Amino acid sequence: MKKIISITALALVAIMSLAVFAACGPAADPDKAVEALEKHEYTAVKDGTVIPNALKILGVKGIEAVVKGSKTVKEDDKNKVETVTIVYFDSADSAKSAFDKVKDYAENNTEDDTDGDWTVKQSGKLIYWGTKAAINAAR
Repeated sequence: MKKIISITALALVAIMSLAVFAACGPAADPDKAVEALEKHEYTAVKDGTVIPNALKILGVKGIEAVVKGSKTVKEDDKNKVETVTIVYFDSADSAKSAFDKVKDYAENNTEDDTDGDWTVKQSGKLIYWGTKAAINAAR
């Protein structure tokens, strides 16, 4: 009986851990990410040309879609732009192999002063970068 309870408890911990890790990044579907951003009052587009073409020039392959979202918020008597860019790949392997090039692109093409509130990460088939609030809004 104790063994069954221990196994059940361990299984519940594993399931909860997966749920927490899955909730950290943007939506896995580009259309759902656009919908989530718009729900949080972001201007969101599914970009089919500019970023994919720039990344293809750098040799990045396997891009399926790119979603961009932005919103200006008032913070301490100044405006701050919350932004997120999500690049969707055809496979996790494509995203993993492209991460360094995409990270360099993201770091060199960030227009806003984000005061350390900026990140670039890879999660499964997607690579995303932007401010924490914008990334959370894209879930």
